[in-house]
Amino acid sequence: MSRLLQKITYFFSSFFSEKENEKPKANTLKISDEIVLNVMERLSHFEQTKGFLKPMTLHKLAKKLKTNPKYLSRIINDQYQKNYSSYINDLRISYLLKALENDDSLKKVTVKSLAKKLGFGNTESFAKAFKKYTGVNPSVYLNSLP
Repeated sequence: MSRLLQKITYFFSSFFSEKENEKPKANTLKISDEIVLNVMERLSHFEQTKGFLKPMTLHKLAKKLKTNPKYLSRIINDQYQKNYSSYINDLRISYLLKALENDDSLKKVTVKSLAKKLGFGNTESFAKAFKKYTGVNPSVYLNSLP
């Protein structure tokens, strides 16, 4: 009986020590270079045609680019070193800052109207993204323009 008890004890002790020493496995989603290049080409076209000015979720964009959301998310993370939300918001804010340089009429538009024109779901998300990108609130920035 004692030999059986030793085996059971050994089994459980080795089982638990293995689990404690295991490191969490990284989520490694393997995407072929061909798929990455294809999606990057489509993303480039999306950016050039200013598709980001429309309300766009990760799932909608993945469908538009004919890929799946996991692949698209991973590719954006790897290629741009940011998540989807930051990627799309940065495109929108960058576009606005360039547009403000060339179009004086935009300087007189309300923050709410700008948010809508840029494809943001609400003013708060626009203001938060704008401040993250520029370091100042949109109203402060707009009021500082000549």
